Amino acid sequence: MPKIYQIITVGVLSSLLSACVTQNYENNAENPVTERNSTDNEIAMTRISLGMGYLNMGNTTQAKLNLEKAKRFAPNLTQVYTAFAHYYDVVDEPEQAITAFEKALSLNVDDADTLNNYGVFLCKREKYDESEKYMLKAIAVPSYLLVSQSYENLALCQLEAKNFEKAEMYLAKSISHSPSSASALLQMLRLQYAMGKYDEAIAYLRRYEKSTRRFTPNALALAYKVYEKMNNRGIAKNYASLLVKMFPNSYEAKQYILNGLQHVEADDLASEFLLLNKKNSNKPKKRTMVLSPNKKSGISLSSKRKVTNKSLNNRGSESAKRAAKDIDATKKQVTTTNANVENDIVVANDKATTTPKEGVTGDKNIENTAKKLLDTSEKEDVLAQSSIDDDGNKMLTLPIHVIVKGDSLFSISKRYNIKMQQIERWNGFKRSKILKVGDVIYLADPKKALKR
Repeated sequence: MPKIYQIITVGVLSSLLSACVTQNYENNAENPVTERNSTDNEIAMTRISLGMGYLNMGNTTQAKLNLEKAKRFAPNLTQVYTAFAHYYDVVDEPEQAITAFEKALSLNVDDADTLNNYGVFLCKREKYDESEKYMLKAIAVPSYLLVSQSYENLALCQLEAKNFEKAEMYLAKSISHSPSSASALLQMLRLQYAMGKYDEAIAYLRRYEKSTRRFTPNALALAYKVYEKMNNRGIAKNYASLLVKMFPNSYEAKQYILNGLQHVEADDLASEFLLLNKKNSNKPKKRTMVLSPNKKSGISLSSKRKVTNKSLNNRGSESAKRAAKDIDATKKQVTTTNANVENDIVVANDKATTTPKEGVTGDKNIENTAKKLLDTSEKEDVLAQSSIDDDGNKMLTLPIHVIVKGDSLFSISKRYNIKMQQIERWNGFKRSKILKVGDVIYLADPKKALKR
């Protein structure tokens, strides 16, 4: 992973390193007495600068010594504790580093450098949400000047968290604040390559080349890979030639000579992106259930609920068994024409709850509704007993047969002792019709059943 910026700003200028100098002539105008007028804060900042220099050299003893002296001169200076936090981070003392960061923020809650560095510290310890919170706080400070660097830090941290969309967003913001930032442009080029957006990658490559005068082996190798993915082998070869000529001893140049740069560092990021997309695509989708309103026993004619072949087929013999029980319960009320009802006959009780209009009887409304249903191509579950239910509503009865494997119009006719011509007329189809498993066949004249 590219290095995240830690902004250790001690604000030490050359004038501070030499302190402030005043001259006092006293009695002798030709021989002034020079006096130093350094403040405790300026001395502390100088010690912090020395301490950070020693820390960068690897001399942790001298680094801590100078930081302790800075603390003695300015115990309430925010930069002292920010520097201590950086020191403890380097020597791998995370608890003490957190204490130092918290102390620094208690002295100045809006110190942007401390907020940014605390965010970087948390990101390295995979506390990505907290890291994002502190970096965004740093960016929100109106006087903060290093906004582009903090956005780039946010992007790199989100890449560590495998959040590619957020990383892309923060890199775009970083480039908006600093359009000529070679570092941010190179990171965006790397990200676009990993996400397979090769056209965008080429656009950022051109911007990167305009913003920098110093190419790196990594950038040239990445440019080669982008053009190779675009099947532009001529330009890809030119970048490879530059890589070998400018950096003959680099890892990337040697890899090109050995295997044609089959793998670069950005390919690892591309593999992570593909793996993440694969995991997301394999996640089971949430099931959506549609609940029907509760109804009384039977299927209302006014609802016109169609029974599809698929649903009938799935219910199979269980529906027939349940229907057989209903037949026993209503045997005295059902009138059929020489129909030998067996387990595969489905009878459903349906209420005809139509409200008669003025001057029109309820039976007439029922008959009209049934005629409309019978004229449709899909047969509906219209049927039930010829009696009066508890609510005083007219009920209908119509026996049906559900087609199972091996059935034919002839076998159905023979089974129920009904002529084939009658079955054809009642169901409104010709003898050439192909019967499918799950189809519903009426075994009586629905019009007569309605008149009873």
